[in-house]
Amino acid sequence: MVQIYRTKQRQQQSVVQEVTITSLDLHGQGVGRSNGLVCFVPGALPGERVTARLTAKGKVASGRLQGRVETSSERIAPRCDYVGRCGGCQLQHLAAPRQLYYKEAALKDELRRAGIEVGAWQPPLTGPAFGYRRTMRLAIHQGQLGLRAVGSQNIIPINHCEVADPALARLLPSLQELLAMLKGHRLLGHLELLHLPPHTAALWRLTGKLPKGDLEKLIAWAQSQDVVLYTQQEAIAQHWPEAPVSLGYPLDGLALGVGPADFIQVNGAINTAMVAQAMAWLAPTKTERVLDAYSGLGNFSLPLCKRAKAVVAVEGVAAMTARNQANAKANGLDNLDAQTLNLDDPDAVQALLASGFDAALLDPARPGAQALCQALAAGSGPGRVLYVSCNPATWKRDAALLIDGGYRLVQLGLMDMFSQTAHVELMALFIREG
Repeated sequence: MVQIYRTKQRQQQSVVQEVTITSLDLHGQGVGRSNGLVCFVPGALPGERVTARLTAKGKVASGRLQGRVETSSERIAPRCDYVGRCGGCQLQHLAAPRQLYYKEAALKDELRRAGIEVGAWQPPLTGPAFGYRRTMRLAIHQGQLGLRAVGSQNIIPINHCEVADPALARLLPSLQELLAMLKGHRLLGHLELLHLPPHTAALWRLTGKLPKGDLEKLIAWAQSQDVVLYTQQEAIAQHWPEAPVSLGYPLDGLALGVGPADFIQVNGAINTAMVAQAMAWLAPTKTERVLDAYSGLGNFSLPLCKRAKAVVAVEGVAAMTARNQANAKANGLDNLDAQTLNLDDPDAVQALLASGFDAALLDPARPGAQALCQALAAGSGPGRVLYVSCNPATWKRDAALLIDGGYRLVQLGLMDMFSQTAHVELMALFIREG
């Protein structure tokens, strides 16, 4: 028998060194140099000298903040005492306006290095710095309920959350008490909370049938907290109140219906401002046919229908396509063609664009819209493309495709959708040259 010996993988060595921080990157990390290394230190701010435990890989080092030799005058005390343990907020030690300043500076640096020119930078869209989240997803494991810890899958049990809407934050203490009374902990996947006035809702994701008595406890909790109660094992079921509840939110003079598991933007105030800005920038007219790609339940589709001759809304999830069409009908809009289509399929995208559009609005998830942007760049394409992005890295890739295909980036602006976090959301308008 031949024995195979495997060499032990060499562990990366870490050392504690002093680093002077000069900027923040697009992940909210402090960036500096030490002994020829570019160092990334979460929690550090520009202008600070810090000690960090550095682990090098090539000419780059990731660091763990150990202490501050010099502290930035911009550093403030976080409002939340879970900061440093909970992975939800990365930037509470910096005032919200300065968070946006450094996010914009980091994006400008990325675009400069990529050779992407911006015609005009627009002021960022801003809203409340705290209490803005109208949705929360809480992890549940081994009798614990809360948010994931920094850099791990461990759960930090929480009794309050500074960025959650107060209507959701108030539920956290009673949820901890409720969880302690339930027998079927291992059957609880996670909990989703949603606040859409006048309703607050809770959706418990289940991996099996709850033990006898647990559902009654959930219902009693929902009644005491005036919360619409749903569970989902396979299908979603409403348990309280007995009468069906219609969830939704107002937008642009319209009413959008929402299911308890549907994706919506977490920040209602920024969403309203974002849609208004998108309509102003894209400026569709009653003579134009507009594409709404990655359309979801109609957050952009319905406002576009009010302004355009016709809107083709394309979405990969059939349930969202149906929701979009139902929302259009409920609002008396008859110029929406909602389709379910895989926008990662180049052939499907080519066939879609062959029908011809005057303008397009793209609002993809984090992976971006590569196949669609490749097709837009390769053909004659619509004259205007508005791109809403939640991931600057994939947006930068897609922007380069559009620019290489004859589009010009005429304006760009950030949106403070996730204040106190490192997330960067942006809106960009491209105009086809010639």
